[in-house]
Amino acid sequence: MTTKYQKVFARFKKFVLTQPKPLLYGVILLAPFIVLSAIPSVIAPYDPLAILDAPFLGPSKKYILGTDEIGRDLFSRVVYASRADILTSLSAASIAFMFGTLIGLFSGYIGGRTDTIVMRTVDVFLSFPTIILALFLIVIFGRAQWVQILAIAMVMTPSMARFSRGSGLVLRSRGYVEASRVSGASTSHIVRTHILPNSMPTLLVAASVLSASAILIASSLSYLGLGAQPPDPSWGNILRSAFSFVYQAPLYGIGAGISVTIVAGAYILIGEGFRRKFADRQAVIGNTKQFGGV
Repeated sequence: MTTKYQKVFARFKKFVLTQPKPLLYGVILLAPFIVLSAIPSVIAPYDPLAILDAPFLGPSKKYILGTDEIGRDLFSRVVYASRADILTSLSAASIAFMFGTLIGLFSGYIGGRTDTIVMRTVDVFLSFPTIILALFLIVIFGRAQWVQILAIAMVMTPSMARFSRGSGLVLRSRGYVEASRVSGASTSHIVRTHILPNSMPTLLVAASVLSASAILIASSLSYLGLGAQPPDPSWGNILRSAFSFVYQAPLYGIGAGISVTIVAGAYILIGEGFRRKFADRQAVIGNTKQFGGV
């Protein structure tokens, strides 16, 4: 039995050691925040809404990051905020990835007038600053979390469509695609069976960049008062409060600021890891610099 576990561990160790370092570093940085977002009540020592002590207490053994302007534990609020921000960013990035990929792949593969119309529509959306367009949508439809998710997804979808379109343009001329077309396969079958699987390595890189942009946009919206509403914690509204009380509590926003930076950086590292991992399999299908940040 011991030998069996040793073999499993040896295989796992070999698998880990053969992965690109940026991918490993990104997963190591992101994993704790995924755990925090899944079980915040286990990690946080206090209720994030409970008034516990005097305001603006500094970091101590009792309060790791100190207390906020009304005496709530800042560490607990940062922990609970991870749920809202990571859920919002991953959900928005997933929706944008799904719809953007489908739009881009079909547009690139079909080509012609359809491709022209779709891409000109995409260009119209890309002409607006990302954060301004998200603000506009949230002001119209409300501040609920699902509205925030859909707003971020909508502003990120055109970037994903533009990026994935390159896959359709490159792969539609490949021999196996031509053979499938000649054999009478439908467009949806060709995209689903040939274009999408062969585009996935590059699309995974794009998805990581997309997630990094989504977490920054979500935090920015909360900072501007259009995300999670007080007293519910989010990294953005914690940073907004920190700015208001920067002289009374200079370390107020350090936990939220570091969290946003680490999560966004982890996504970028994961994307770089995927790029290196699949470098020998990638066609020249675009450039992740197309993705807009905040």
